[in-house]
Amino acid sequence: MAAAPDLLLISDLHLGSHLKPRMRGEYVHLAARIDELLPRFLEHYQGDRRGDRRWLLVINGDFIDFWNIEEGRDPALVGEPLAIARLHAALDAYPGVEDAFVRFLEAGDSIVFVAGNHDAELLYGGVRRALRERIEAAMAARPAASVSAATARLRDVAPGRVHFVPWFLHEPGAMWIEHGHLFDPACATPNQLAPTRRGHLVQTLAEVATRSFTNLTPEIDYDAPDRYGAIDYIRWAAARGLRFVLLVVFLYLRMVGRMLALWAGRGRVDRAGKAAHQELLERVAQNAGMQMSTLTALQAMAPPPSSATVGGVLSVTALDLILTGVSVASIVLGIGAALEISWWVSAPAGAIAGIALARAALQRRSKRAIADAMSEVAAAVGAVTGVPLVLMGHSHRGSIEAREGVIYGNSGCWLDGSHLVVRRGDDGRPEAIELRRWRNGGVVIVQERAL
Repeated sequence: MAAAPDLLLISDLHLGSHLKPRMRGEYVHLAARIDELLPRFLEHYQGDRRGDRRWLLVINGDFIDFWNIEEGRDPALVGEPLAIARLHAALDAYPGVEDAFVRFLEAGDSIVFVAGNHDAELLYGGVRRALRERIEAAMAARPAASVSAATARLRDVAPGRVHFVPWFLHEPGAMWIEHGHLFDPACATPNQLAPTRRGHLVQTLAEVATRSFTNLTPEIDYDAPDRYGAIDYIRWAAARGLRFVLLVVFLYLRMVGRMLALWAGRGRVDRAGKAAHQELLERVAQNAGMQMSTLTALQAMAPPPSSATVGGVLSVTALDLILTGVSVASIVLGIGAALEISWWVSAPAGAIAGIALARAALQRRSKRAIADAMSEVAAAVGAVTGVPLVLMGHSHRGSIEAREGVIYGNSGCWLDGSHLVVRRGDDGRPEAIELRRWRNGGVVIVQERAL
């Protein structure tokens, strides 16, 4: 019996993020570097085996950045056909990546794609088939290597094959792997295994913000939504002049309108989507050898998606702060009018009061800290699933932490070289985990922990 393969976990490559009309030059350069560096990265690990032990490459979400691909859109394409066209556009832009996957599989190593929030389009059967067919076509002369269907259990991943999973990978009593966006309200959808309306995937608030705002403002940093608060956006826009401020205000108002449309109905999963989710949930539970109660408990742990409540929309857009300021200013103006106080006095007083209360509300609000939130939830995930090791991506912050008897590992963002290596025993149980960084053709161990 062959030894269980060691795990190589990467996430958040965001292939295709430069495929839009307006893009800063450094990101185009970065995209070109991925096509050169990822093949070298995989070749390095194929030469760094423990004896004859193979590698299982887990691409733990956000492999392709469907949110940022805008170029070449055919207005006649929507839903699944549009997603397939975007998949081909991304893979065509990275021929080196596709070739590297083929060589990796030819060597007997295996690949698992886990769906993330930026590549939820992998939930479409047609998208999975298109990716599978491209790899199969490249391997047509080598029938020994083939592509397989989805599995949720690590032990069922076959050598030399590609698998797709819609949510998680699981080794009973050993480890749990998922992208982690289920626990990020701005990036999550209801009924995450089939978040569809009339057969099309519904958008998250974060996707609407990306397509309606950040894709149209190349002046903004790629990761600004994970770092900026309301004041940061105001300073960023003001530093670029009045015309830019007016553009930002227009894009902001249009984005808010589209987000409110999600809450009003467009972002709600219909009955067919809910039924498909439930059916898939039962199938995944059976495939993983888990109780349905475990999966429903995990779903219950996740906060409701921001698009599900008007409060979530108002909070994400900071519109609640604006409404607070305007309401207070209006009340002061009304009181001034009732007391026949001069408008020249009541107007400045109302403005000052409104700004002061909005600022106070902003100071009480905690900044977005999804990396910390995911770290906290990892212990609960481990307790519910009965595993000592929980591995995620999504936050773009690589780390290895211990919480309440559970080891939490985050692979970070591969764009900065961060990744995880999990060494496994012959029985498949993890023996050690390392957070590494790929730099200049080699790796540096940043953190390590025996298990």
